[in-house]
Order: sequence, then C-alpha cells, then structure tokens
Amino acid sequence: MKHQPLDLSIKLGEYSYQIIQQNFQRIVEQEKAIFEDKDPEPLHQMRVGMRRLRTAIQVFGSAIVLPKAVSNPSIGKTAKSLGETRDLDVLQQELISRYQPLLDNTELLKFEKVLKRLQKKRDRSFLDLQKTLNGDRYYDLKQGIQSWLDQPRYTMIGDLVVREVLPDLLLPLICQLFLHQGWLVGTTIQLEKVTVIAIENSEELHQHLEKFVNALHDLRKQMKGIRYQAEFFSGFYEASYLERIEEFKAIQEILGQLHDREVLRQFLESTLNADLAQVLPTVNQTMEQEQITFWQNWQPIQQHYLSLEFRQSLRSLLSTPIDIAHA
Repeated sequence: MKHQPLDLSIKLGEYSYQIIQQNFQRIVEQEKAIFEDKDPEPLHQMRVGMRRLRTAIQVFGSAIVLPKAVSNPSIGKTAKSLGETRDLDVLQQELISRYQPLLDNTELLKFEKVLKRLQKKRDRSFLDLQKTLNGDRYYDLKQGIQSWLDQPRYTMIGDLVVREVLPDLLLPLICQLFLHQGWLVGTTIQLEKVTVIAIENSEELHQHLEKFVNALHDLRKQMKGIRYQAEFFSGFYEASYLERIEEFKAIQEILGQLHDREVLRQFLESTLNADLAQVLPTVNQTMEQEQITFWQNWQPIQQHYLSLEFRQSLRSLLSTPIDIAHA
C-alpha cells in the first residue's frame, strides 16, 4: 500500500487510524458491485481489503481500543465467506483460460461436466455471501468500525512515535516467518547444516508436494500477512525495504499457484470420481509440468531465505527506519 509523504514523527494511534480508514473505505466501496455480480474484481478487492483490515487490527491492537463488534473472529467469518466465492471464481477462470484450450474432444465432454458442477457450486456460494453481507454480523462490524472512526480511542501505546517502535512491531513477525516449517520442505539437516534436496523425477516430486502442500500453503498465508504489515510501514524505510516487499509478494504468488493447482486437482478428481491421469490426461500432464516449474523457481528462493547472511541483513534492515539510517 502506498502512502502520501508522511510526518516521520507521527504517533502510532494516529497512523493506525489512517490505515484502518483506508482499508475500511476499500471494503465498503465494493459492496454495490459485488451484489451486481457482473465482474469478479470487486469481490477480489473486498476480500483483500478485509484481510488488510484484519491485519491492521492485529498490528495496531496494542495501540487502539475498538468496540466489541470489531474483532478478529467477526472479520474472519466475513472474510471466509468472501474467500469461498472468490476461490471458486479463480478455479473457474483457471479451468477455462488455462486448461480448456488444451483438451481434445473426448476430454472436453468430461470437462463440461466439471464446469457445470463448478458453476452450481459457485451459485450456492454467492447466495451464502449475499446472506453474509446482508446479515447482522457484517452490519455490526461496519457500524463498530465507523463508530470508532468517528470517535477513536487509543491506549497509552498509541502515543508512541511510530518510527521508534517499528523494530518492535516488525522483527517478531519476521522471526516467526523464518521459523516456519515450510522453508524446510524438500531439505535435509546434516551436521547442523540445512541442504536443499534435488528432486528431478516428476512422480516423486508430485508425491512430495502432495504430502507437504499444507505446510507450504500455511507459509503462503504467513507470508501474505508479513507483506501486508510491511506495506503499512513502507514510507518509513529506504528503497531496499520496498524490494523486500516485492519479494514477499512474489513468494506469496508462487506458493499461491501451487496451492491453487492442488485445490483444482482435488476438485476435478472429486467431481469426476476418478484419478485425473485417467480421465483428463492432458490436464494431469500439464499440472505435473507446472509442479516441476514451481520447484525450479522455488528452490533458489528457499535457499535464499535459509541463508544466515540474508536473515541477518533483513533483521538489520527492519531495525533501521529511514530517519535513523540518515542520522
């Protein structure tokens, strides 16, 4: 998220107000277009806004006093409803644009069955989403946020200057990220050293990723939260900090592609009640090649983030906001 030039002496409470207000506005601006359901983008934007709002409330939780209706669970339930419909939109788009053009006539007949089933599932999900957005929980959440924006309340922590507490806010998050087990997928630890394992056989790689897909997906979710939090404070750091944010985004996207493929495979096999290699061999072959490409792109990133030198440099960067760096 980009901000206008800011006062580097701004207090944590005041800054939290700006971030929460921006993301709340992003959410409510999408409502009309979502109900019209003519374009999938507003749903995507509202989902992102809701996630950023939840992240902001977590980051600034020690500095603000919110109404009871505004809580992580209340936001999470709304975000989950948005996410279920959005995920089906992504699946539908991937099937039609990525895989359908590759199929022969025999496979197309089976594929049409999948698309019809997916559309029915999406229709049901959208009805549930409409109920959620018209329901009391979402109404109370919006009213709670608006009432806080009208009359914000802060703790004593909110009087602290942002730049003075940035390392305390950001370093714990990065340390948690470094300790995530997802970085160790496809590695071995010998003589106190972590080594990345080369997996060249496509079937072996498929089995390996299938086994650890949940760990990698959880790493993606944590990376996404880190990215959002880092973006909140981009104005307080030099250009190298922005480079790290772009890197966070790239990692999030590459892990997201892996997860989307796995979800898609499960949906296809469940819908067709058969092994994908038997019923849609072209799709199966394409997915296996995509896994190989993922692994080739992932391992250099993995090695980079397992590097002690890189980890120390990132900790050092987060410990040095821009005014301190120029002192």
